[in-house]
Amino acid sequence: MKQNETRFTFMQILEGLEGIVIIVACYLSFFLKPLRERWGLSKEEASRSLPGDEIISAPKSKFTHAVKINAPKEYVWPWIAQIGQGRGGFYSYEALENLIGLQIYNSDNVLPEYQNTTLGDTVAFGPGDSLPIVICEHGHAMAIENSLDLDNNQLYDPKGSLPKNYLHLSWLWYVEALDDEHSRFISRNRVDYGPSFKSKLMFGPLTEPVVFAMDRKMCLGIKKRAERLYRQRPNLVKEESI
Repeated sequence: MKQNETRFTFMQILEGLEGIVIIVACYLSFFLKPLRERWGLSKEEASRSLPGDEIISAPKSKFTHAVKINAPKEYVWPWIAQIGQGRGGFYSYEALENLIGLQIYNSDNVLPEYQNTTLGDTVAFGPGDSLPIVICEHGHAMAIENSLDLDNNQLYDPKGSLPKNYLHLSWLWYVEALDDEHSRFISRNRVDYGPSFKSKLMFGPLTEPVVFAMDRKMCLGIKKRAERLYRQRPNLVKEESI
């Protein structure tokens, strides 16, 4: 399937409707936002330090979502390594992403050509829209960073002076072993932004339900693919290490 083709299968339409229902439910339950911000984790687990926290030390908005996976972490990492538009996708609601022209297509297969991700590579979110990878610990963690001057839609140096209206975010994808046959995938997003009311609205209550629904689906999408891979090829890691 070419990246400039739009496809909507019956299953994708059903999943898209599911996503819309979840988004609407989140808007109607704003009081549950603190729980959604740590979906899949206890307060203590969600508050622990993770790689990349130092990128944005005092976020104005954040979430840490997680899902337990019935497979070793070696079966989770390949799906993280190939995240991105034009690569493996984001394993979320494809129909909703492509309704706004992002041209994202989720792969159900491990793509060998995208398994050697390194620092300086980028993760694309749509045509002409990509962010640099700033953490890449193979088998363990990958993170991207965005620092954007919202007035001119240009990148700025986060180590210098801040623009009046800015967006600075980090997004971490992390996998850890729980035991020999179980692991946990964690998605952590930390955001800082300017003091304007528009920014507070845009990066707070206006987008939080959408972000939650899409990220939750991504966590579940990675879980499904990793567990299926483990069932099909339980000796994958041992075979590839020989």
